Amino acid sequence: MFIQTEAMPDPARLRFLPGREVLAEGTLDLHKTAEVTASPLAERLFAIPGITGISFDRDSIIVTKACGDWQHLKPVILGAIMEHFMSGAPVLRGNTGDHGQASSHPTDGAIERIREALRQVIDPELGYNIVDLGLVYDVAIENDGVVRIIMTTTTPGCPATTYLREGAGASVGVLQDVKLVDVELTYDPRWTPEMMSPEAKAHFGIRDGGRW
Repeated sequence: MFIQTEAMPDPARLRFLPGREVLAEGTLDLHKTAEVTASPLAERLFAIPGITGISFDRDSIIVTKACGDWQHLKPVILGAIMEHFMSGAPVLRGNTGDHGQASSHPTDGAIERIREALRQVIDPELGYNIVDLGLVYDVAIENDGVVRIIMTTTTPGCPATTYLREGAGASVGVLQDVKLVDVELTYDPRWTPEMMSPEAKAHFGIRDGGRW
């Protein structure tokens, strides 16, 4: 999943563009109160120290901070947003007819099959699968049987880059109805341990803040 960011006139606010629908229509402003229980995504973001406000609109998430440096907060926020959308959870709980994403999509099952296949690819340095390490940023399926994968490695110039890229392509290429796999490498955003799944973090003993 590839998430872009945009600076805003107010330095305490930063816009995140996940490249997919956030709300079906309108906008929604949330503050750190009981109301955030209506949004699993808001709960994840407000769990990050220093975050005081969140705004959703059709294709973006605006985060407001009270303290902290964006240089340190940004990777944690990116990891939380990525983890939410990869989980398939809705932006809003309950009725999403007016706001939020649909709970299912025709390609959801196929995407999950691809992600399961990618879990067979193990990073040789860390000994853990590339999906739960957070190295797979996005998976998309096109109508002609083409699967496009955006992924990264733990560091630019990683000696296992070719192995991981070819492994991702090979693991998905054997799936039924897949005619071509296009694997794109990116280092924007740079990978951090905060992008790992909760299971991977527990496996490596990572505490809050991404500390090993």
